[in-house]
Amino acid sequence: MNKPGVVLISTLLIVMVMSIISIQISKNFFLSIQRDLYIDFKNHSLQLLLSSEKQAIKSIQKEIISSNGKLINKDPILNQSYFFSNELATIQVDVSDASNCFNLNSIFIKTSDSVQIKKDNREWLERLLRLKGLDAPEIESFIDQLIDWVDPDNQPLNFGAENYFYIGPLSPINQYTPKRLLSNLSEIKNFPVLDQISFKKISNNLCVLPGLSNQLINVNTLNDSHTNLIASLFDEENLEFIESQIFDTPENGYDSANEFANKISQSDSWPSQVLSINSKTFLISTKIYNQTFSNQLDSLVILDTSNSAKVLNRDFIF
Repeated sequence: MNKPGVVLISTLLIVMVMSIISIQISKNFFLSIQRDLYIDFKNHSLQLLLSSEKQAIKSIQKEIISSNGKLINKDPILNQSYFFSNELATIQVDVSDASNCFNLNSIFIKTSDSVQIKKDNREWLERLLRLKGLDAPEIESFIDQLIDWVDPDNQPLNFGAENYFYIGPLSPINQYTPKRLLSNLSEIKNFPVLDQISFKKISNNLCVLPGLSNQLINVNTLNDSHTNLIASLFDEENLEFIESQIFDTPENGYDSANEFANKISQSDSWPSQVLSINSKTFLISTKIYNQTFSNQLDSLVILDTSNSAKVLNRDFIF
């Protein structure tokens, strides 16, 4: 046997094994460093995101005051991103008007032990769903299942669904109905009718103000994506006409919501106290990032009559 050859092969095997071990140790060490860096970034960014949210809310409040209660599309708060940088990361803040949608909670008048349905808002929702292309059984199923999801009883409506369905074998969620106003639009994905309807198709122009039945549309911040929303509000079938009226907003906005309403219909049949020349609900999207990591916070904020702000919902995206 060639002993030098055996020694050489053994040496090479030992070197190879040591190299593999070294690579694995280096990889684990690198992953450990990356994990520690990410944890530090996550902890640091969380505070910065919340601080940026607070500053954005103050900017919105100042903008509302300076605009004398009238917010329009071209106002800076809705038109530009705000950037802040330091040696660790860059922060980007964007504010958008979240008022112009149909709040599904707005069809309800909810007390501690009962639910009543607002007839005007229910009919508005029916018209909106019809413009989305839903047929009559789909519309009735969606609304009945929405009501059963919120109402306090366990008796299903004609096309509804109560606990017997949601805890049964046909339901993937296996839970009781919450018997409260919606807190997130994604809850409608639990409705059995959504097995036949695309969530993307039905969710456009729909929204949820968590736990609130407020409904407000700012006629000064409408755009063409709101055509169906406005057409269904006024029960107007001519979508091109509605779109033309949306684009015909005065340069400095309307001074009265009735100025806009009267261009479409002289009737008082549309749901009252819905149209406004100002906005009360905003989505604040705050993103913090560097060359390696990024985190985002989406905050849904509502202002009351005294201009005080309340954060309705926070979505952290890590």
